[in-house]
Amino acid sequence: MAFAHKLSLGVVNCLSGEFKQGISSPFVIGSGSESDMVLYDDLVLDQHCLIEKTKKGIQIRSTQPDHPDGNIILDGSPTTLAQLKARTEHSIQIGKSFLVIVTTMSSKKENIQMWGKNIKNGGWIINKSNKAAATRPLQINEVFDARDTMGLDPDSTPVFKGSSEVGFYLWQLMSIEPEREQSHNAELAESENEPVADRVEDHEVENASMSRYVDSDNGEFTCPTCWLKFDRGDVMHVAVHDSLFGDPLLGEEQMKRFHADRFNDKGQALDEYGIPCTEIACPHCRRTLPPGFFDEPHKIFSIVGAPQSGKSYYLTVLIKLLQTTLFKEFGVVFRDADPAGNAPINEMKSHLFSAQNSAQAFLTKTQLEGSMYERLPRYDRMVTLPKPFIFSLSGADSDDENCSLVFYDNAGEHFQPGQDSTNSPGAQHIASSDTIFFLFDPTINPDFRRSISDSEDPQFKSQVSDQQDIILAETEVRIKKLLGLGRREKVDTPLAIIVGKCDSWIDKIGVENLKDPVSDGTLDIGAVESNSQLVRAMMEEHCPYVVANAERISSDVCYFAASAFGHTPVTFEDEKGVSRIGPDPQKINPMYVEIPTLWALSRVRPGLVPFFQ
Repeated sequence: MAFAHKLSLGVVNCLSGEFKQGISSPFVIGSGSESDMVLYDDLVLDQHCLIEKTKKGIQIRSTQPDHPDGNIILDGSPTTLAQLKARTEHSIQIGKSFLVIVTTMSSKKENIQMWGKNIKNGGWIINKSNKAAATRPLQINEVFDARDTMGLDPDSTPVFKGSSEVGFYLWQLMSIEPEREQSHNAELAESENEPVADRVEDHEVENASMSRYVDSDNGEFTCPTCWLKFDRGDVMHVAVHDSLFGDPLLGEEQMKRFHADRFNDKGQALDEYGIPCTEIACPHCRRTLPPGFFDEPHKIFSIVGAPQSGKSYYLTVLIKLLQTTLFKEFGVVFRDADPAGNAPINEMKSHLFSAQNSAQAFLTKTQLEGSMYERLPRYDRMVTLPKPFIFSLSGADSDDENCSLVFYDNAGEHFQPGQDSTNSPGAQHIASSDTIFFLFDPTINPDFRRSISDSEDPQFKSQVSDQQDIILAETEVRIKKLLGLGRREKVDTPLAIIVGKCDSWIDKIGVENLKDPVSDGTLDIGAVESNSQLVRAMMEEHCPYVVANAERISSDVCYFAASAFGHTPVTFEDEKGVSRIGPDPQKINPMYVEIPTLWALSRVRPGLVPFFQ
């Protein structure tokens, strides 16, 4: 008989965080001190309801079904008696208390306790448009702010607590809305043993430093680090006072981020000690934003490519060439917009162009979570994101077309299938990109290698698996998934297919057949398109699947030849005796590297790079 009354039950109070485990039937929920789960709520009866095991299974029933307050809202519907499924979660509202329960037919204490911990320690997640985790986890007060900001329907919008699989509708949670601020102030005053009136000012100061809800899908600006959106008024400020070291999300090494509510006569935000703050940060990932972030639009140019395809060399050479070409040919100043944030790419540039031999010029492969990445919060989860490299462009005639370019040096593995996980969304910038550069490496493609079997380039002898067609297909899948596009839809984002290391294969199309696209301070689009047709024809002959994949992604595809070195690289041994392939720094003579960027700028910022057809 004792066995018949055993029950394994977990209950979490979503507002107080209290967790209780029931091991015997019945399990009593009510406001009385003898209840198994005590709810401090005037609308809850002394023994409000029972969860008990019967011959038909597990049930929940009101102890006073005829009482005006005797109802239970189970999974969003009022009831006084209902069967509960075993090993299933249920949401229960009793008065102004919100519980999540799970029932099992066998006792697994550790599993139930872990279940309860994951729910009570988690925030509230709004499920918008039937898409799970559409917002970051919120505090309960933020849920109502999000409702107003996002225009959510209380009758059809569920809200989940922590890792729970069941939620409450907004209309249920709204029963606690009128008293939430008053209640919080009362609890705060009680904890400090001070009158409420004496604590309000301190409470307001504390709230100024707390994160508030910011809609990540809408906003005038896009963070160059986490690619989430926000408006000017959503930005956070970086505290200055020495005692404000330590941010709740970034850790003790970082200065505190806060939403300012006090400013000086210059419009500078003041931290809690009244010190003017000069740095701002993204309200989502909290990384500092570059100086002058609000002054000009940011254009993301994403470079995609396989591991060891030469993205780091290409980007390093590109940055150096743009400094010269843009000013010399178009009168555009290309300057460092974020010296601190750009330090890694500037070090690579100095490393490559100051080298005396190949060993010194060699750039190590970008590691998946190496120095080019940092751990930051995104949707309140710490993830690995690539560091943005930001450069400002300003024209000589007018400031109207000024902009900043944002580049990333992703590890090639980040573009492979299976790598774009929730915990490591490091390649999701392609969906926010203003131009995508796909760097195709012909030296690792078996079909291309066969056509140049007599090449002396050591890169054609290296043993590297070719997955470039798969990476291009994965790029299409990610972009369309992130943008919510159908399988047959195309983006209008310019896509440059850059066939690299052209010094080794340029004879296949004839260097004399390539036209100079830059003339008299303008970009000759006719020359660009003529060159594109030559490169496309060659790719269609040797790698038609690359052409097919590229033209399924975008309606604006252009093909380019380029070489970061401009010469056949050499083999050498590093200090550990490992054989490497790298450039001879005395022979570096890049070919056409900056042309794809000029073409992209003519598409997205024609006032900076004028063109003619």
